[in-house]
Amino acid sequence: MTSGVMVTAAEIARIAGVGPAAVSNWRRRHPDFPSPMAGTAASPQFSLDEVAAWLREHGRVVTVSPLGELWRRMNALRDPSRPAVILAATGAVIAGDRPGGPDGDGAGLPQDFVDQVERLAADLGASAVFEGLLDRWIQAHARQVEVTPAPVAALMAEVVAVGNGAAPRTVLDPACGTGGLLDAMASRGAEVLYGQDADPDLAEVARLRLGLGAGAESVLAAGDSLLDDAFAGRQVQAVVCNPPFGQRSWGRNELGYDSRWSYGLPPNTEPELAWVQHALAHLESGGCAAVLMPAAAAARPSGRRIRAELVRRGALRAVVALPPGASSAHGMGTHLWLAGPPDSSEPPQVLFVDAENVPSAAAAGADEWPLVHRTVVSTWRAFLGGTGSDTEVCRILPAHSLLDNEVNLTPSRYVHELADDAVDLGQLAEDCLRFRLDLMSLSDGPPVMAESAARPETLASLDDLVRTGAVRMWRGPSRRDPAREGSLEHPVIALQQGISRTAPTERVLALPEEAVIEGDVLMFMGGAGGTRPADPAEYGAVPGPGVTVLRPDPSVVDSWFLVGSLASGANRRIAGSTSGSASRTRIDSARLFVPIRDLGEQQRIGRAFQQLVQFKEALARLAGGGQDLAQRLQDALADGSAGPAEQPAD
Repeated sequence: MTSGVMVTAAEIARIAGVGPAAVSNWRRRHPDFPSPMAGTAASPQFSLDEVAAWLREHGRVVTVSPLGELWRRMNALRDPSRPAVILAATGAVIAGDRPGGPDGDGAGLPQDFVDQVERLAADLGASAVFEGLLDRWIQAHARQVEVTPAPVAALMAEVVAVGNGAAPRTVLDPACGTGGLLDAMASRGAEVLYGQDADPDLAEVARLRLGLGAGAESVLAAGDSLLDDAFAGRQVQAVVCNPPFGQRSWGRNELGYDSRWSYGLPPNTEPELAWVQHALAHLESGGCAAVLMPAAAAARPSGRRIRAELVRRGALRAVVALPPGASSAHGMGTHLWLAGPPDSSEPPQVLFVDAENVPSAAAAGADEWPLVHRTVVSTWRAFLGGTGSDTEVCRILPAHSLLDNEVNLTPSRYVHELADDAVDLGQLAEDCLRFRLDLMSLSDGPPVMAESAARPETLASLDDLVRTGAVRMWRGPSRRDPAREGSLEHPVIALQQGISRTAPTERVLALPEEAVIEGDVLMFMGGAGGTRPADPAEYGAVPGPGVTVLRPDPSVVDSWFLVGSLASGANRRIAGSTSGSASRTRIDSARLFVPIRDLGEQQRIGRAFQQLVQFKEALARLAGGGQDLAQRLQDALADGSAGPAEQPAD
């Protein structure tokens, strides 16, 4: 094996012949499992030599396939500034197009590597070798290059075929990446494939992939489709696209008078609406476009006018909310917009499908995604055939009902509207009873106070407490070094999660001594008012940017006393008086003060602080719940589904 070669967790699973979950278990349960040497917290990389030695020591069979060994050699040649250039050059060798690569120089591939590629392609088949390398490359670069997952690509290919009335013969993907969507369209019977990508290396990868395996004529071009459309004026029967999300400089200034913006010139903050109109501009009459969109594009105020025009003229036919993380490497919510040239023969309608919460089919022995696929396709087909109806996952609305001040096209807003309007009298009665019980629990009120015999004469700054070792303080860094010796995976307390008191979800590599334990105190955004003890769900997590951890020595400082003292009015005013961006994320520990008291007195006062905090939280909970309960009771009275109960006679 090659010294210095790195492998991901997925590759370790392949080498050991186990599932990815087994590798995660080994990392948690075996302290001697090799530490990550590179990569990121989400996708760490390990030394192949160290992993292979560890597997052998633990009695595991190490299996390195010829394709796996080829991938590791290819990955060792990678150019960080051009992630796909070595893949493209290797693909050119596999396809017999040497010299390979978009630069025509073979990207400097070693001759012994080229010989190894050619031998394996002869043994396993050119398409199989390239697809195997591409699959590994996609996994290794999941955070750098957005690739449409195969199940989502298959769904898009089918709904486009249904929307077109038959398998489309000509298809365009203006942001084709590695060619996954075009490959899926070829499998549905498309005969001519057009693709373009701003990254010339990815465009070359797509050309090689389709040439080796698609079985259809393909024309690929490099360049930005919005700024330099390689297929300007060409009409196709279908467009599929997973455009780059969040482009701020997509070319608005240069393209202000472009004929593609027939529904309105998109603002700089709405690049996705430019891609939708680009797709519509390339469609033949009766064609269909499927465009993946960030969920936010359905409701952003800046895109309201264009959304209104798409709806009013009947170009937007359906919006499908996909399950969370189904099509984005970043886990953001994603919608699938289905559109086509307007048809004036019928009043426009829009189909909304909320597939985010399609019931799991696990009980029937099937995976969840096939159920999502079937639900979306069957609902879309029924809508186009005129037989669609409102169900628990979809709703059909006339265009004019959507043209309000927001033009919010979020499916859940409409799909669950009818269900939300229904009054559950049993639930209302149960919530009323729970509210009364919660109210009774507060009958004792806040803790009873008495005049203090003497106010503390001495104050210590938080800086003093830190310097003397009475309190340890550390902040969540803006960047972490994943290669620090002894680093382990920990949940990370993100600023907004900490403020809203939701359990950490992301994970990072950090040293064990940075992890939060019981008794630690958390401060958020540097404000003394945002101070509280760590919740049990946060034990074992590490602070993220904007989060500071205070760990009092329990033999010197009581945690609750520290919390209450730092959140006092004087400290809040000091924290609020600072200015500048740094003050919002850092604590000036020299300006925050804590009274000096003996430990027993601290603990007695700390218990009172704890009772007060619990009292305040209960009041806030009851206030919010009471407002919601009152509104629901008012709605039930107003629509006649409930009336005042008969009062017993005196």
